[in-house]
Amino acid sequence: MNLLFTRDLKTELSDLEQVFKHSLLPWWDNIDNYVKNLKDDLTWIILPPVVMSIYQYTGHSRQLSISMSSIFRNCYLAHRIHGLVKDDEEGQQYDQKLQFNILLGDYISGLVLKALVETETDHLLNDFAQMIADVNQGMVIKHKLNGSFNQIIETTRVPFYATAFLTAAKLAGYDTECCQSYRQMGYHFGMSIELGQDSISHQQAQSHVHKCEQIFAKINNRNNSSNSILEKAIRELHSQFCGMEEFAVV
Repeated sequence: MNLLFTRDLKTELSDLEQVFKHSLLPWWDNIDNYVKNLKDDLTWIILPPVVMSIYQYTGHSRQLSISMSSIFRNCYLAHRIHGLVKDDEEGQQYDQKLQFNILLGDYISGLVLKALVETETDHLLNDFAQMIADVNQGMVIKHKLNGSFNQIIETTRVPFYATAFLTAAKLAGYDTECCQSYRQMGYHFGMSIELGQDSISHQQAQSHVHKCEQIFAKINNRNNSSNSILEKAIRELHSQFCGMEEFAVV
């Protein structure tokens, strides 16, 4: 899936790469191979510009938008590295590689906590803890409960999007009801993106696009914003999955 709205963030994404690599020093050479293995992972590719778009939309600075994108990227990287650890039934070898995967995932998780303190956003720790708990529960659903494709996507991928939208709203000082609207918008945005990877699920992705549009329309009427990068992203989702239907935000 090639979303053109990311072109508007070309400079920010370039700066993100520098911030991201710097955050993982002096272990970058050891981590680089894990990152290369994610080059075709849609969530890995699309999550950072989505985080930037919602943080910019809610009025945050360029620096904070990049920093939070790096934090969410590290969260996802730690999740994927921990996901490499298998159980006995899957033939897990209790060797140095296993130990390194566990330690590396834990190390990156620790860097996330450090980054939250450095950006003075550590009061969001509960939201990140809930996100991680949701994702870990999703891994149980995936590997032990034979969850459906939708369930696995909803629990292992979408919490990153929903939490990004929620935290952006919280840092902007919005009330609880408004923050939950942002969270729901992020949830539907994430579901549409992730379900859209599977052609069989395009109809369900379309339903989530419509719900995302409806929430955005209500929020945007209050914000009186036009042609934001977030709006462009939602329009592109609409174009991808809804064809020529009229976009909800007019």
